Amino acid sequence: MGTFYGADVTELRTFAKLADASGRQLEETIARLTGELNRVPWHGPDGSQFTAAWHGQHRLTLQAAQLGLIQVASTIRANADQQESSSTDSGGSAGGPGSGDRSGGGDGDKPEPDPYGDLGKDYIDITNPIALDDDALDPQNIKQGALGDCWFLAALGTVADADPDFIRDHMTQNDDGSWTVTMYDDGKPVEINVDPTALPGAVRDADGNFNFATIYEKAAAEFFGGSYEDIDGGYSDDAFAAITGGDTDRSGESDFDGIKDKMADGPVAVGTEGDDAKWWWDDEVDNDHIVPNHAYMVDTIETHVNEATGEEETMIHLLNPWGPNGGNLTGDTPGENGENQRWGDVWLTEDEYKENFDSVYSGTIEEK
Repeated sequence: MGTFYGADVTELRTFAKLADASGRQLEETIARLTGELNRVPWHGPDGSQFTAAWHGQHRLTLQAAQLGLIQVASTIRANADQQESSSTDSGGSAGGPGSGDRSGGGDGDKPEPDPYGDLGKDYIDITNPIALDDDALDPQNIKQGALGDCWFLAALGTVADADPDFIRDHMTQNDDGSWTVTMYDDGKPVEINVDPTALPGAVRDADGNFNFATIYEKAAAEFFGGSYEDIDGGYSDDAFAAITGGDTDRSGESDFDGIKDKMADGPVAVGTEGDDAKWWWDDEVDNDHIVPNHAYMVDTIETHVNEATGEEETMIHLLNPWGPNGGNLTGDTPGENGENQRWGDVWLTEDEYKENFDSVYSGTIEEK
């Protein structure tokens, strides 16, 4: 019996993705714990001693572990790339980064990202015109499809809402019907060409037609690695960086004042808590009309009549990338009139917001 040398590339990439996700989760946990410590009124020598120990020792230890996990993910990916390269006749990775038509890298032999999973293997033609007027770019005109890319769509929607001209200036239809989308890699523009086709499970507008988000989603799949699988899960600050090329920030739970400060500088998205706490410090979504483990677009924070009390209060208005009609998770119970359990938008008080959301992502839009 011969001896097998090497590794299962798919399993390596799965391990790398888990290590990367664990590192990012630890990063968010550090931010949350630091924020809570800064918020808790703890006066006296014990409080001062622990605070100093946290910032000078404990936090640094956790950050080292977090960076170690990210490095592990990077090392495993490099090994997977090397293994894949040595296993192919062409010497290049199959369907990996740079395999599509992304200016500045790759050989352009694959004009579009590879389909995968339940999204279907066949692209369909985008026959309807892609409108770019203000109504078409309204963030409530985004309806997420089968991909788990709420993190990207939430960022895209808030950018379109804050500066629709930015979107119009960064996507151009070519004479052959294809589109060129300008995205940013470490602040540097990258032109990505995509054909006017899409997977059946791609994002659409509220009426079910392909729209500007369909084109951007396809460009993002190419930008982040060459496959739609590469955008199935992520963080909205990474999306902001790719879409606008500006500064970004990721933090834990925030109050309304903190979110308003970020909104003054650019678009903001927020992330919900989970649906299955695994650790003692984990929280879960309390409102069964809100999608757990999901990104929402921040529309506004303003005085609004609270339907529960009939009183005017300062409330936050959040938009769900699932579209204005929302949707259902497995096991959800639709309303008496068939309305979806998970709403397309919600108004929340500050306390309600904090009970259901645990992360804030912000970006900036700069003239390029």
